Amino acid sequence: MKSMNSLKILQLGMHERGSGGGVECYFWDLFDSLKAEPELNVDAVYFQHGATQPPPAPNERCIGSTGQAGYRRLWNLRQAVLPELMSNADQPSVVASHFALYAAALLPNLSRVPHVVHFHGPWAIESAVEGRGAANVFLKRMVERAVYSSAKAFIALSQSFMDLLVKEYRVDPGLVHIIPGAVDVRRFCPGDKSLARERLGWPKDARILFCLRRLVRRMGLKNLLDAFCDVAESHSDVTLIVGGTGPLRGELESQINDRGLSDRVRFTGFVPNEDLVSAYRAADLAIFPSQALEGFGSAAVEAMSSGTPILVTPVGGLPELVSGLGSQLVLRDRGTEAITEWLDQFLSGKITLPSPEECHRHVQRNFTWSIVARQILTLYRNVATAENNEERSGFAQRSRRAQPQ
Repeated sequence: MKSMNSLKILQLGMHERGSGGGVECYFWDLFDSLKAEPELNVDAVYFQHGATQPPPAPNERCIGSTGQAGYRRLWNLRQAVLPELMSNADQPSVVASHFALYAAALLPNLSRVPHVVHFHGPWAIESAVEGRGAANVFLKRMVERAVYSSAKAFIALSQSFMDLLVKEYRVDPGLVHIIPGAVDVRRFCPGDKSLARERLGWPKDARILFCLRRLVRRMGLKNLLDAFCDVAESHSDVTLIVGGTGPLRGELESQINDRGLSDRVRFTGFVPNEDLVSAYRAADLAIFPSQALEGFGSAAVEAMSSGTPILVTPVGGLPELVSGLGSQLVLRDRGTEAITEWLDQFLSGKITLPSPEECHRHVQRNFTWSIVARQILTLYRNVATAENNEERSGFAQRSRRAQPQ
């Protein structure tokens, strides 16, 4: 049995720092939080995604590029990590995986060490929603099932994602622990709206609605644009700014041009990390019109932490984010009509939103890394010190699902 006070944790991740995406932000924020713990040895294994690569810090291992063929990436990962899994002296206490494809490179040897799956979303189901072919979806589902069968515990970001794991992947609910994501509340904090707009070159006098999403169908951008077009004529002082990249950009821009509102809707493309806080602060409201498979919503929490109220659809884990902050922040359904009705009431002054300070305090109470990393580390320790399958099964039955404190 390894000492509870001396853990070696291998974080099997995605891409380098600053490459964008909620999973990457979660991975690196968790890594930094765990790295600060005494008597804890934490390594991060990842692939380069962008053209430029930040120099790796100690315990950070870049083992290839996403520009390489898939089989080559998996081979590099296997060659880099497998010797550790097979070693009695240098074996990790826990392998924590964040993406099923990369974890699959270590099968079947992944079962040699306690494996914790951070479930960020259903890879195969997301592909099906975006219209990928049946063969593509089938292969991804097979990879997920193989990887998940090796796990001793799962971390789900919300009750919604726990339910999905149990229903779609037949995971034992006793193995699933609900631990939400978190943000850096020191970085994402309220600030001067006017200065933020000046820095970004955004309109100074308009009311600004901001939506930061990947431009794919399940994010609901088409519904949001339709709703904005419906209210734009009655509320001429409102601008919609959409941040993010994705295959739908051309279609969405055409949708706005056809309605003659290209001067009222701005597509910024990728929002760099250094501009994120300013973008949230500059907005009067951040909107997340997701249609499916939203397990957490890190951008929504970042916006709240920056002092900006959010509006969400009743999809996945989004309503859980604003629980206790205000039921008026959740739409009655995910359709265009519901968004239109809500926006019209808000822009007419009939809906009162929480203040920047209330939004930030809500995040401080529920979604800080000081809280979340402690819960994750406790789970890692419990899994690492379960010496055999019988003990691990007993632990899973005894454990309570972790909740924000």
